[in-house]
Amino acid sequence: MVSLAMIDLGTIRQELERGLESSRAAVHVRAFAGWILGDAARLATEVATAAESLSQNTLPEQIAALGYGKASGTLTDDQENRLKSELIQFSGRRFFSPGRPLRVEIDGVALLGISFAARDMNDRKWLAELLARSAAEVGDDFWNLGFVSAARYPLDVPLPSSGPQDLAFALSLRGIGDTTHSMARNAWEIASRLPAPGLGLDHLAVRIAAFDGVMARSTHVRIASPDFGDLLFALRGVPRAMKHWPFEVKPRTARSQVAVWHIENEYHVQALLWTILAPIFPDLEDEENLPSVGHKRPRVDLAVPSLRTLIEVKFMRGGSQTDFAKVIDEVAADASLYLSAVTGFDRIVAFVWDDSAHTEQHHELQSGLEKIRGIAAAVVVPRPGRMARGS
Repeated sequence: MVSLAMIDLGTIRQELERGLESSRAAVHVRAFAGWILGDAARLATEVATAAESLSQNTLPEQIAALGYGKASGTLTDDQENRLKSELIQFSGRRFFSPGRPLRVEIDGVALLGISFAARDMNDRKWLAELLARSAAEVGDDFWNLGFVSAARYPLDVPLPSSGPQDLAFALSLRGIGDTTHSMARNAWEIASRLPAPGLGLDHLAVRIAAFDGVMARSTHVRIASPDFGDLLFALRGVPRAMKHWPFEVKPRTARSQVAVWHIENEYHVQALLWTILAPIFPDLEDEENLPSVGHKRPRVDLAVPSLRTLIEVKFMRGGSQTDFAKVIDEVAADASLYLSAVTGFDRIVAFVWDDSAHTEQHHELQSGLEKIRGIAAAVVVPRPGRMARGS
């Protein structure tokens, strides 16, 4: 299904993530992104924002955002009670009123969230009628039609999947509809392309969900003979690999203690990478001593001799221009020393852990690092949001 020989897939995934982080959208679209990606921290932030706004005025988008929180089972008791109260009022609205511009009636992302929110209501006839009219109204808008179709599932009115295949596949991964091999293959055709400029947050989130979903069902690397492309796949997959990284606020079981695994320095990042790479690359070396170069004896972080590749790890605490420039200067100095003729290595992958999570500058940092002679690729990973300082 997936051609892992395409070494640009990591770049595509990174571009999708970059677009996601830089996109702006309404609160319900941001909540949808958190839900479809299974990003609990992102979803919780948007649900809290929507709940706070409800105290000032009630908008369909806020109800939809809380609906996505309800679908993930993350609402607090207060948020749940507030949502029930707002839904009673909202259900009494008159939709498709003559002379009034259509809003929520043709907003598929909002309608799916509202459907989640109304799942436990005794009388959902108003929503079924709204969705039926909405499906006819959006007409040829294939994207919105896919959401409207999906919104029927929480009402126990399943319909044949409508909409783009990346959306249908991503939704199936969240329990809406069935996943088929054909659907996954078609979704991959869409999700494995470089995103066009200006692609909306909902589109980007769906593509990432579909991309990761297909990759999770495929072989990430060829264990028998992993190559340089596989190494990049593994390094660029670190954010996803940390999805279940212990960073708890309460014990997971009655007999366990709270586990909070901080990453505080380069040694911790090296340990993380070792855990990921060692099963794939049997010859992986850490802190390998290279042959002396004059009076200096290089000491690299990680090395894969079979690929003639070094991995240089940097831990960046601050997010100022000075911090970014310092990383580039340090990597440039290391590259000139590590890749001398006597070391036996041809290339370096720079891996930067950005503890400040200034993702808006990652593209520039990556580009700067990859312009350094000998740097074959650069991977910049932000500290996950749920691991924010003060957590």
